[in-house]
Amino acid sequence: MYAEVIAGVIGGLGLFLFGIHLMSSSLKTLSLGLLRDLLGKITSNRIKSVFLGIVVTSLVQSSSATSVILIGFLNAGVLTLAAALPVIFGANIGTTITAQLIAFKLTKSALLFVFIGAMVHLFATKEKTRNKGLAVLGFGILFLGLAMMGSAVKPLAANEAVISLLLKFGAYPLLGVATGVVLTVLLQSSSTTIGMVIAFASAGLLDLPSSVYLVLGDNIGTCVTALVASIGGRRSSRRLAFGHVMFNIIGTAIVLPFIPLYLHYVPMLSGDIARQIANTHTIFNIFNTIVLLPFVPLFVKFLERVVPGQDYEKKEGGYLEAHLLTTPDLAIRAALRELSVMLTVCQEMLGKVRRCIEDYSHKLKNEITVDENSVDDMQKKITTYLAEITQTGLTDRQRRLVPAILHSVNDVEKVGDYCEDIAKLSQRLYENNLSFSPQAQAEMGRLFDKTEALMKHAKQAMDYNDEKAALISLNIDEEIDVLVDQYKLNHLKRLEEGSCFSNAGLVFSDILTDIERMNDHLCNITKGVLHRGKR
Repeated sequence: MYAEVIAGVIGGLGLFLFGIHLMSSSLKTLSLGLLRDLLGKITSNRIKSVFLGIVVTSLVQSSSATSVILIGFLNAGVLTLAAALPVIFGANIGTTITAQLIAFKLTKSALLFVFIGAMVHLFATKEKTRNKGLAVLGFGILFLGLAMMGSAVKPLAANEAVISLLLKFGAYPLLGVATGVVLTVLLQSSSTTIGMVIAFASAGLLDLPSSVYLVLGDNIGTCVTALVASIGGRRSSRRLAFGHVMFNIIGTAIVLPFIPLYLHYVPMLSGDIARQIANTHTIFNIFNTIVLLPFVPLFVKFLERVVPGQDYEKKEGGYLEAHLLTTPDLAIRAALRELSVMLTVCQEMLGKVRRCIEDYSHKLKNEITVDENSVDDMQKKITTYLAEITQTGLTDRQRRLVPAILHSVNDVEKVGDYCEDIAKLSQRLYENNLSFSPQAQAEMGRLFDKTEALMKHAKQAMDYNDEKAALISLNIDEEIDVLVDQYKLNHLKRLEEGSCFSNAGLVFSDILTDIERMNDHLCNITKGVLHRGKR
């Protein structure tokens, strides 16, 4: 009997997990653009941010997905910890909708949902409609797995030893909470834990007290995904992940003494134990949010002490002052100084990229991402500032100079993009345990030497309108072009000899291309100094 029960539970759990994953990933694909737009509108208004977290998580049915996106925003430096915390609070409420859906016990309709979802996915012509079919299919598989688990454990309802064991979760609250934590950590899904609890309770194996304590532990265990996602990220992202854990631990500590009172009143809301468990999940998170939301500023200070230190911040030039617009010549000089800061940031990025290639570092990779965002922001600000300059009375020389600066701004932004691309390639090397041959390493080092020299002379030419430095940069670019062609041939020869692996070779080839294009954009700037080309 036990072998059949275990096989039924494992099979049902597998279907349930697959259904949850399929539904969540399909919904996320359908609404990813909307999610980013919504999360991009996060404000300092805590209540609005909570509702935003509820809406976003309700759409994707995954608080983990919401927390991972928020951590991405924090790593990029576009969001503060104080703004992100209320969204996480709301995400905890939004994810309880899955439990409410499970409590409807649509197991008898599971095969109908599977059929409809499969037909839509197989015969729809539009990708968006096919994804909708997958979401419905996942919904059906979810309930199919739930039905299988419920059927598998029903024979155990007559086994007094099993019942006595499971009822200990209710008799020993901390044991129930700890079990809920461990189960959710292992399954990597709070919804799966809730589904199992509902299935076991509906079969008569769990009573309400045992289920409540398991649900409390489930809320703590679900924070592990955010903790893992924050590893190697900015301090603010680690604070958010730790804050997510503390939110649920503090909430659990607050509600534990009141559980007997809660158990007295919760059956009044519904006589169905599945609904009572779902309501427990929802009520806990709503209560927790109401209690802790006013203390977000204190929460932030506490997290800053627990995870001390300063994050790597975005860079700004600060030269684009509005009052200079009345004097176009001064405003143009300010734009050029801001452009110089952009190129300085790119110089720093190049140095970090080189270090990442030689010895990969998550910290440096994250700094490069922040720097690239800084370059993008400065490009937008300079472009807007130059547009405002054109609205003033300009001389013929100034009218020619403004579009030339604009071209250079775009070229420098592209340099930042290629630095970030190379950083991503260095990450691929690290994550796939790839390495370059000694010859390739030497060639890469020489290319970086040349590129650093070219960037130095390009900046000298731009800052001081130095034609000699501009000519030197163009000569270096010609040398780099020759080297790149030669190194591509060397790479092919190494592949033929078997001294280079193809996967590492692909990365090597991509880096050569990125360096070549980066230097082309730098030379566009120096050609402007020499009044060549489109300048």
